[in-house]
Amino acid sequence: MIAVSVTEASQVAEARRTCVELSQRNGFDEEAGGRVAIVATELSTNLVKHGTGGQILVGIVEDEQGGPAIEVIAIDKGGGIADLESALRDGVSTAGTAGAGLGAIKRQSNCFEIFSQSGRGTVLVARLYAKPENGKRGLGISDARPACVSVPYPGESVCGDGWAARAEGGVQTLMVIDGLGHGPDAAKVSNEALRLFDKYWQEDPSEVVRCLHAGLRSTRGGAVAVARVEPAAKRVTYSGVGNISGAICSSNGDMRRMMSYNGTIGHNARNVQQLQYAMDRPEDTMIVMHSDGIGTSWQSSAYPGLIGRAPILLASVLYRDFTRGRDDATVLVCKGVIS
Repeated sequence: MIAVSVTEASQVAEARRTCVELSQRNGFDEEAGGRVAIVATELSTNLVKHGTGGQILVGIVEDEQGGPAIEVIAIDKGGGIADLESALRDGVSTAGTAGAGLGAIKRQSNCFEIFSQSGRGTVLVARLYAKPENGKRGLGISDARPACVSVPYPGESVCGDGWAARAEGGVQTLMVIDGLGHGPDAAKVSNEALRLFDKYWQEDPSEVVRCLHAGLRSTRGGAVAVARVEPAAKRVTYSGVGNISGAICSSNGDMRRMMSYNGTIGHNARNVQQLQYAMDRPEDTMIVMHSDGIGTSWQSSAYPGLIGRAPILLASVLYRDFTRGRDDATVLVCKGVIS
């Protein structure tokens, strides 16, 4: 993902240009690109006018038919939106954070989600499809696929973190990799890990980690974790080496952190094991994995109503509130049950 700081009006044009250029590189025609420009402008302008400034995050995801879609996320730590229903009417502005233009953003987007808390700020996610006919407009994000926010170290053009998710028979297998350091050499680690994961992901999580360890010996190494989410068995099997964090979060506020072992994948990983954790109610559960660019002091209970909604909302909120700002930062979120 690309992150653009928007704290003053002069930065709105940069955010719009970044979003439009990314859409053009991914098959958006002039009309679809025009919708992207409108959404990026409205989101960025609202950050300046009605919030305390914030960031625009933009990346490419898949639409419902597997085609390209652009995801534009606006995050701020303003006062929050007191009346969302009113704010979604065109031209309405709510003091403290984004309000004006939300109705227009929803109309232009194929998918639209928002989460706002009084005194803590707002996260708004808009997805626009290169082929608008692949989905209706203004809908919520209903798919249960894993979602990720992954942002490079400030000033770098590539991210040293990587992530992957595969599904088969209702079972999900997830990986987060953090190449040592940041920049191109760290990205080489994560790219090779992704290649190896594609080859071995159907093995037990601990065996996947062992294969990664053997395959990354020629690199600078890093930290990795692999999780297998099995809703029918009501369990998550987790294997990690290094400082990737994992947690199982329930809608009732309960949260259980999963354990990784000390070491550096590719160099020193003597104790590769896997542990199993129960999911009492998979349908009311989310699994979170993140690199050490995200602080570990968060609690899912601080965000009532968020567990069970679109995974990208929780990933974006945790990035907003806990990114350290001095490393690559990745947050991967999935639901306990995929539809």
